[in-house]
Amino acid sequence: MKQSINPTEWVTELAPQPNDVYWPFFSSSFMRRWLSKIVVIVACILLTILFLIPVLVVQGLTNLNQLEIWFPSLKSILTITFVSQVITGYLPSLILQLFLKIVPPIMEFLSSIQGYICHSDIEKSACNKVLWFTIWNIFFATVFSGSVLYQVSIFLDPKHIPAKLASAVPAQASFFIAYVVTSGWTSTSSELFRIIPLIWSLIRKPFTCCSDEEFEVPSIPYHRDIPRILFFGLLGITYFFLAPLILPFLLVYLCLAYIIYRNQFLNVYAPKYETAGKFWPIVHNSMIFSLVLMQAIAIGLFTLKKLPLASTLIFPLPVLTLLFNEYCRKRFLPNFIAYPAEVLIKRDREDRYDPKMAEFYDNLVAAYQDPALLPIQFSANSDSLNSPLISAAQVRH
Repeated sequence: MKQSINPTEWVTELAPQPNDVYWPFFSSSFMRRWLSKIVVIVACILLTILFLIPVLVVQGLTNLNQLEIWFPSLKSILTITFVSQVITGYLPSLILQLFLKIVPPIMEFLSSIQGYICHSDIEKSACNKVLWFTIWNIFFATVFSGSVLYQVSIFLDPKHIPAKLASAVPAQASFFIAYVVTSGWTSTSSELFRIIPLIWSLIRKPFTCCSDEEFEVPSIPYHRDIPRILFFGLLGITYFFLAPLILPFLLVYLCLAYIIYRNQFLNVYAPKYETAGKFWPIVHNSMIFSLVLMQAIAIGLFTLKKLPLASTLIFPLPVLTLLFNEYCRKRFLPNFIAYPAEVLIKRDREDRYDPKMAEFYDNLVAAYQDPALLPIQFSANSDSLNSPLISAAQVRH
């Protein structure tokens, strides 16, 4: 609850777990957090604009005629079927994947200076940033290949967005199939071996002072893996009626991801803090966006095919999807923000029958004593006012 009439004087929020606290912004002022948020938003916009450069380069590689114009000396080599298929099919998505490797660490750094007081909120914010960065720079920038002004002009004319999507999205089906193979299959298979952490540990091991140091169990990088899975979900929902050939590749990816990540969760990763389901609203919002995008593309496709009846029948679907989303926000979203009292009461009643609770209550009595509630003891020693509440002997014990 608010602690002051002026909400900017004393900012309050739910306390995180002790091992989830991020101390740099724990006591920062409202103005500092507000300015940090603005700086991060501007930095994300600039990063999104700059990333269009490798996207345009990748788009140039997917067009064989444009490559022949750029590199006329390679025209004889590009006529070879195998070389042209590798350059226009596999190489663009591989280059794009290499550029995307640096995005999650950058977004995590930007979220860490945004003013959050716990690591889980930082990772949640980074997950949102990486997801929408991927959707804009990989999906829309690839579909609407061209200048930045051209891409912005498309969204400034909302009436023609469905028709432009319907004509542009199917043309990039082969690129996204190759992207699923390079980004999905390769990254999921490499997750099983964890090659980069292995190389890093081998490099760091000779420089550590103690060889018998305790092994640190890693935690899963949600901000890196969740956006990738959700983006593949968007591709599956969008292309299932435009290019059904992408579905077997997505099915293989999802089967691999289920097997590998199940093993990682059980045998490799360990959670550092309880997220309380904070990432589920991100998954829900991404699915709703994918459904609305697919329905908009379907309306535009049937409009281009001059099928007004089909377009009219599909038009209520986005409205119903958004109404369902609003219902879910009212019904389920509050449970992801704070624990309901009903759940806490039920858990307390279950704890009454736990045999370990008696020992817990005995330790709880002497766990902490408020100095203000201790009996007053006058002392002639003036140094007692400056002496610590816990002696050095107790600390060593």
